[in-house]
Amino acid sequence: MEPTYISAFPGIGTTRMYVGNDGNIYEFSGGSRAWRNNNPGNLEDGKFARNNGAIGTDGRFAIFPDTTTGFDAMAGLLATSSYQNLTIEGAINRYAPSNENNVENYLKSIERQTGFTRSTPMNNLSKDNLLNLAKAMTKHEGNIPGKKRLVSKHEKYVWTTVGDERVRPEHEILDGKVRTWYDYPRPGEECGCRCHAESFD
Repeated sequence: MEPTYISAFPGIGTTRMYVGNDGNIYEFSGGSRAWRNNNPGNLEDGKFARNNGAIGTDGRFAIFPDTTTGFDAMAGLLATSSYQNLTIEGAINRYAPSNENNVENYLKSIERQTGFTRSTPMNNLSKDNLLNLAKAMTKHEGNIPGKKRLVSKHEKYVWTTVGDERVRPEHEILDGKVRTWYDYPRPGEECGCRCHAESFD
């Protein structure tokens, strides 16, 4: 039986580390970023994500305890006034701005999957239609499964800071130290911590 995850933070490279309510730590590796973060809509970390169940961040995007919570947060965001006052095209432009995404391809994918037109007002969508839109968006965002594994209590990493004046004093003294994932604190787990883990060879 899979545990409930109560905290999460970046591991080494693109991996994510999840702290379970059973006291163990689990590594999510491979797959897509959305899968590793339990964040099918790739919501950015922030007040909204935290208020809707996020338990960590990878430095930019929120990490949720499970995909259901991540999907519910996405659907909840689309139901807010900042999206409901737009058309589907306007909503996609807000959600996936053109400086980072091919919005035209995104819109075509949504239209093909849902049958909605891009000019449809968001506030004309029923709750079920809004959920269908969210599912289509998550499919376009990509949610490719990777691998999960239990982390050994003896597995080590090297604590690494960013080396500037904003590093917390209690973290500065850990810079370069070899630690296990079960030692607390852990890099990137505390809110606002920019430290990260490097491989211990």
